[in-house]
Amino acid sequence: MKLPDIAVRRPVATIMVFAAIILLGSVAFFKLNLDLLPDIEPPAVSVITPYPGASATDVESDITKYMEDHLSTTPNLDRLESKSKDNMSIVNCIFNWGADLDVAVNDIREKIDLAKPDLEKAKDAKTPYIFKFSSAMVPVLVMTVTAKESSPDLYRIVDKQISDPLKRVAGVGAVVYIGGQERQITVHFDRKTLEAHHLSVQQVRNALAAENLNLPAGSVKVGRNELQIRVAGRYRDAAEIANTVVGRNGDAFIRLKDVATVTDAHEEPQEWAWSGSSPAVALIIQKQSGANTVRVIEAIKERLKTLKEEVPADIELHTVLDNSDHIYAMINNLVEAAVVAAILVIVVCILFLRRFRSSLIVTLAIPFSLIGAFIGLFAMGYTINVISLMSLSIAVGLVVDDAIVVLENIIRHVEKGKSPKEAAVEATSEVGLAVTASTLTIVVVFAPLLLVKGLAGIIFGQLAFVMLITILASLFVSLTLTPMAASRLLRSGGERKSNRVFAWSERALNGIDAFYARVLEWGLRHRRLVLSVIGIIFCGSLILIPWVGTEFVPEVDSGEVEIVLEMPEGTRAETTAVATEEMLEAVNRLPETQASYALAGQTKKGLLSALGFEEGTNIGRIGGRLLAKEERSRSAKELAATLRRQVMKLPGVERYSTSAVSAIQKAFLGGGRPISIEVLGHDIKTTDEIAEKIRGIVETTPGTADVSVSRKKPRPEVQIRLDRDRAATLGLNVALLADALRTNYYGFKDSKFREAGDDFEIELRLKKEQRESIREIGETPLTTVKGQTVQLRNVASIQETFGQRCIWKA
Repeated sequence: MKLPDIAVRRPVATIMVFAAIILLGSVAFFKLNLDLLPDIEPPAVSVITPYPGASATDVESDITKYMEDHLSTTPNLDRLESKSKDNMSIVNCIFNWGADLDVAVNDIREKIDLAKPDLEKAKDAKTPYIFKFSSAMVPVLVMTVTAKESSPDLYRIVDKQISDPLKRVAGVGAVVYIGGQERQITVHFDRKTLEAHHLSVQQVRNALAAENLNLPAGSVKVGRNELQIRVAGRYRDAAEIANTVVGRNGDAFIRLKDVATVTDAHEEPQEWAWSGSSPAVALIIQKQSGANTVRVIEAIKERLKTLKEEVPADIELHTVLDNSDHIYAMINNLVEAAVVAAILVIVVCILFLRRFRSSLIVTLAIPFSLIGAFIGLFAMGYTINVISLMSLSIAVGLVVDDAIVVLENIIRHVEKGKSPKEAAVEATSEVGLAVTASTLTIVVVFAPLLLVKGLAGIIFGQLAFVMLITILASLFVSLTLTPMAASRLLRSGGERKSNRVFAWSERALNGIDAFYARVLEWGLRHRRLVLSVIGIIFCGSLILIPWVGTEFVPEVDSGEVEIVLEMPEGTRAETTAVATEEMLEAVNRLPETQASYALAGQTKKGLLSALGFEEGTNIGRIGGRLLAKEERSRSAKELAATLRRQVMKLPGVERYSTSAVSAIQKAFLGGGRPISIEVLGHDIKTTDEIAEKIRGIVETTPGTADVSVSRKKPRPEVQIRLDRDRAATLGLNVALLADALRTNYYGFKDSKFREAGDDFEIELRLKKEQRESIREIGETPLTTVKGQTVQLRNVASIQETFGQRCIWKA
């Protein structure tokens, strides 16, 4: 073998090679990103289409159906899954693992463009957008913002003074906030007052749209100048809006303030957030893909220090989730384990080699092998994370094996009288093939993991890669650096053996050798008995497998608890908020709680749905960050069980789940459960019955908790059917009916009010007191083609029924 000969004959070149490895490894180490987990990008792309005010059935027929038809022809698509829910359509395009998602996104974008003509039928549907999930999208920092005197302006402060500056921090991908109410001009009209003035809602809408305009009107040439003509008609304040003329009564003007209440206020809340026991806005911060999580969080914290001086003094920011804490804790634990392992390896080498110089030569394999791993990580674009550090910890004990074998043989040759240089070359060449073969046996164990596909392939593939690089680096070190160092550090005739430590250790090792020789001799004489005992132990271990738990993600004390409660379908968001706040108080009463937060209602942009979490007007989510593990006597799992008993007693809660999940589990499971069973079929009633039977079976299985069926119960709704014949005689149709009802109950927001460069919605809507009775629906006035007014009950039937809140298809 020529490699040891070259290394020994050219020590300077060998030293330069390893100096270069140190330099490259150091550069790679400091450039490597620090993260909790490897970057996981599932082969799935979601197409989300908001459809405000639409029911699940309407979303399915008007949006989802057409999106499925077009997206089903996407190249390399494995399957489609869709979820049609109130106000939103979500179509998930699932591809095979390994698919190029950048190409897939471009293909999907083309399909969306083709689907747009079909989507135009749904007038209020928003533009579909593409959502590509990856582990980088898991929030790295969750904060809450509270205020006292500035509470009415909290949403604006978060939007303009906190969110915008944070978005400009290097590495920040997105800043999303939940809770708070956006400022708007509310125009709440009184139906009876409108009728008394012989006005329709459509007339009010038309007046607002016609008056709130800025229009260019050409130009005029005056002398040598050309002046632009602009009609400035946009509203400047709420008073100007209130004075808008919407009709006439003889010679008198009917102004908007005569038939409606105009206020500069905030939108009606449909989502709430709390921090501790105070109303808040929750900030969810995501990093850019490939950014260093720890550095991003540190940069955010630095920016927040200056922001605190720029916002009102009563604004308080509270950290709910800080992923850098998890990263530092886990990585510090792994680094400590690796350091302890390295020290133990060195101690064992000293005890058994009993030569300080020999031990020093062997331990050189540890840093150089690990440095080689850092170069490999950087070259592959990997990060320093739990998986890569865990693999390095495992490798620490293996990297010295080859060096020990080589060095022991060198020492044996030296003790025979050969010079250190001659012994280094001959001894290394003698065992070089054997050392290489033993190393390759480890390589063939880990190499197949590089071929595993799917999520397991991402996790174990990185573990295998680091192990392979480290082990192969240790082989290179043992065949080059070890013989070179031995030729320079070992003395002719071996190291002195006259010291007391050597004499004591020699006696101890001789005793071990003698004992082992006796055991081996006895075993060879009783071969059948030895093989029988080994066989019994092996078979006995197989029998124990069913009693050994198996987990994809290990269970750890996360230091966090989370409760999700669900009220009956059709529950008002305000009622859910009350129950959520009550459960939040239960979390705050725990002495182990360090910080807490809660969310209730339906987010405006469906953020939680996009991330795979349940949300709705009947759903509340409560979380608590606990004291450090050493500062509390109860585990997070025990506290979750305590909270489960409390949420069971909460009146009106139909379903609930309590958990103590770690950041790793959140990254792997998202908003899903550890175990899920899918029931597919064309008949809703049959699949419901089967799902309920399965739920009963699972609930009786020991170890299960919070068992539920994902399909929601039908929720109460009001269904209106137009008498087409009677309506036709009056010049009415379904579109006019739906438009009037939508303006009354959902609100019309087609006009904006601008102030200081910001746009605010002008909402035209029926006053709240007249929106809280089914009887009032029948009194909705409809204007005929002749200008006459007819009440809705005279041309349509009103019926209370039940409808699906969410329609799943796969």
